[in-house]
Formats: sequence, structure tokens, C-alpha cells
Amino acid sequence: MIIDSLTHITPDGRWFNTSHDAGVERLLYEMDRAGVEKSIVVPLAGYIENEFVRKTCDRFPDRLIAGASINPMDFPDQTSVRIALMSILEDESFKVLKLHPRLHGYDPLDPRCLVVFETVSGLDRPVPVWLDSIFRSQKCLLSKPPVDIIHELALRFPNQTIVLLHSCGAQMLELGELVGSCENLVLDLSLSLLYYGTSSLKQDVEFLLQKRDLRVIAGSDFPEYTPSQYLKVLTDCVDQGVITPDKFNHIAGENISKIIINQGWRS
Repeated sequence: MIIDSLTHITPDGRWFNTSHDAGVERLLYEMDRAGVEKSIVVPLAGYIENEFVRKTCDRFPDRLIAGASINPMDFPDQTSVRIALMSILEDESFKVLKLHPRLHGYDPLDPRCLVVFETVSGLDRPVPVWLDSIFRSQKCLLSKPPVDIIHELALRFPNQTIVLLHSCGAQMLELGELVGSCENLVLDLSLSLLYYGTSSLKQDVEFLLQKRDLRVIAGSDFPEYTPSQYLKVLTDCVDQGVITPDKFNHIAGENISKIIINQGWRS
């Protein structure tokens, strides 16, 4: 089974200030064209509402898996974050929780973000956190380098699966070393798999596909890219002998199934 780890849709199909079509009809078309059986659809707090994503995924339960999103900075204190988050997670339709520090302008070690991890990790069955790991922006100054922030989160919440979207971008190799020692971390190569394809980081991507195939997932970041585009990179890696067909299967679907469908992750 091939599962796209990261997609976005919007009610009107518009995607910020781009010409991309983010409509659900196009997503399903691109999935069919690429042979993708399921996609994880994540909202963006303040931009794409949880309820819209849930209702849309409910229309296509065999194809789409709903995520939820929260912006901890929308709330004045930790208590109000916890109350809002518990209200969201009462709906068991949501299989992942998306956090986007860069878009919303906060340090993941801010107490209001930490209470998100504390709350989720305290559940009987913690929902995996889809964490955008390209943290740096003009909106806030980080307290530590990004990989050190992730290391602290991994150690503070050892039973919480944290999927690191985009694998820290240009710092992906350093992050790959950390993932090797923290079993609750998962590398996601959506965006990075394609964005850095013409840079020297292409070799880092291939190294991670080879060495961390049991801890790596990948997706399209639709509508930024399409399933066909990211799967072509992976199939080219198989054709060129960079990875074996078994490693392709791990990265393209089996690892995501462990996290989402089986609700459990350990390599």
C-alpha cells in the first residue's frame, strides 16, 4: 500500500498566493494517477479548518485520513491550550495532530507548545504529532538550534511519536543521526525529497533513504508537488540501485501504516 504522508486541501481550491489547485477533486485525481491508495490530509490552524478537513475525509473514508491542527499561540496560557486541544481530540476521526511553528511564529519549546506534547503524550493512545521541522522564520527567535529543540522534545516525551515534516530541510543529515538514537522520531522527506533535488543535499536524501529506511516516510506536500513527482524520485532510486524494492515499500507506505493504521511505532 502506498500512502502519501502529507497533503493539503482547501474549500475553494486556492493555495495561498499561488496557482496551485488544492481542491479535493484534484488530489483524488493525482492519487489515482500515481497509484496512491491513501493520503493523510492535514489542516493549518487559522487557514484550513479542522472541521472542513474532517468532513471532506469522511466523504472519502477509503482514500483520505484526517489530521487536526492547533496553534498554541492562539491561547493566553497553558490551561486554555490544554482545554482546546482535548476538545479537538475528542473526535477520534483525527489520526494525527499537525503543528506548524514556522507558519505561526513560535519556538516549539514555548510552554504553550510543550503543553500540547504533554497533553497528547498523556493519552492512552497518543496521537502522532506531525511537526513541521523547518522552524526558522522572521516571526520568532529560537531558543536553541532546530535539531537540539527536536532532541529535547524526543527526550521529554519518550512515548510520543513525532513525525518530522521536511526533515529539517538543509539540516536533514544531522537530524538523521538524531533519529538513529531516538526511537520516537520519524523522518518525513515530503518537500525535501523534491526541493533539494538539484542541490548537493540530493546525496544526503539518498543516504537517509538507504540508512534510515525503517524510520523514513515520504509524501507529496500536495499541492506544492504531486504524488507522481515524489514517487518518481523514489522509483528512480530503486532503478538506480540506491535503494532496494523492500526499502521503497518501507518508505512509501509500510512505515506510515505502523504509525497511522496500526497506531504504533517502533523500529
